[in-house]
Amino acid sequence: MKHWFHRAPTPPRVRREPRVVPRPDAMPRFGRMASALPSGARDGLRPYVPPPGVRGAGALAMDRALSGVHDWAGMGLGDGDGAFGDALGFVGYPLLAQMMQRAEFRKPVEVIAREATREWVRITTPETDTPDDALVARMAQLRAEMRRLRVREVLRRQVIHALGFGLGHVWPDMGQALSSAGQGTPLVIGPNGIARGAIRRFLNVEPLWTTPDSYNADMPLRPDYFCPRAWWVQGTLVDASRLFSMVPFEVSDIFKPAFNFGGPSLTQMLRTYVHNFLRTRQSVSDLVSNFATKVLKTDMAGAMGDGDGTGPAQVDTDSLTGRVEAMNAYQSNHGTFVIDRTHEDFDIVATPLSGLSELQAQSQEFMASIPGIPLVKLFGIQPAGLNASSDGEIRVFYDEITAFQEAHVAPVLDRMFRMVQLHLWGEVDPRLDFAFVPLWQMDDAQRADIDHARARIDALRAAAGVAPTKGHS
Repeated sequence: MKHWFHRAPTPPRVRREPRVVPRPDAMPRFGRMASALPSGARDGLRPYVPPPGVRGAGALAMDRALSGVHDWAGMGLGDGDGAFGDALGFVGYPLLAQMMQRAEFRKPVEVIAREATREWVRITTPETDTPDDALVARMAQLRAEMRRLRVREVLRRQVIHALGFGLGHVWPDMGQALSSAGQGTPLVIGPNGIARGAIRRFLNVEPLWTTPDSYNADMPLRPDYFCPRAWWVQGTLVDASRLFSMVPFEVSDIFKPAFNFGGPSLTQMLRTYVHNFLRTRQSVSDLVSNFATKVLKTDMAGAMGDGDGTGPAQVDTDSLTGRVEAMNAYQSNHGTFVIDRTHEDFDIVATPLSGLSELQAQSQEFMASIPGIPLVKLFGIQPAGLNASSDGEIRVFYDEITAFQEAHVAPVLDRMFRMVQLHLWGEVDPRLDFAFVPLWQMDDAQRADIDHARARIDALRAAAGVAPTKGHS
């Protein structure tokens, strides 16, 4: 007892919370593709480097004249690293091909390609309204040959390549040798350049297997300024006239070598919006699956302590884990969980879920705004509300498709249209032309109303002694 007064006091108990080990893969990262982007603004101006075997042996690169320009432009874009990190520079064909495997990137490309070739074209005779039998026979023969050569399918795939990779090529197989000697000569679309029965097929060529051979980069007044004179296709030199190219989104001349003389793809433009939607969708899914958190209020340092009274008490993690596991094991509508009424309490903290659907729908609408596709066309989402209709949006979308057809599909189709005529008859018939069939068409009720109105107008004119107008009788 004599040493009892000299005993060191017992330190107070210190509450120690259980330690949570973080998991690095708890949340998915949808921005991992950013590591594959150019590291800086100057890298985004570098000419495209094709895969091995695309460019022929001994080919001379045409980017020497651009070295000074790239250095100057790189200095001007030195502060634009964030822009290139946002996929404004060329990300490369392998990454674009990988992005095309995801539905959020693929669906807009497929919708535009299908709509641009869905109603197809009709062969017209602008100079006459009543073609003779010989001209009608030629029109039927031309339609059949275009169907045999799969012109419609080839153009649809070219639109997919152009929107998915920024560049699409169509190559006509004329029977020449698949070598630089056979494909390096210019293709003349005329009686002296295409013989009868010369066309074997039209073939789509992905831009990954092509790269330009030569182009002018020192005189903007020349017609071939930043226009390739020839292309390398897996080691074979092909004249530029033999590749019908489509570039929906052209870039400035200074960026053309970096984009392989194509342009930014629709998938690349959608990249930021798709990743935002995927992150929002995953966040909403995680929140819905864990919107309610069960809280067990207990004295962990006291009731679950393993101290012996001589030192600071420690939390018995095994006992705490067992307590939580018991609570989780009995959680159901028919389960009963027992707690200490004096030292424990149980509560449920729920996260409000209101507004989540609006946030997710808004991020989804952003993906549709870039290609300009109505939600009902892209996602199958009908407009909500009283008397809600998407007819106006669909009409605007069809106007966009018509403009796309005239700007990008018609130039390639015109060359193929003339080539098929030379292939059939050895000449181009000036009386024949083509026109895209309008996508917006009237239904039976609308046609009946218009016919009824025209019949009433014709009856009124006949009663007044006025001859009916042309096409209304």
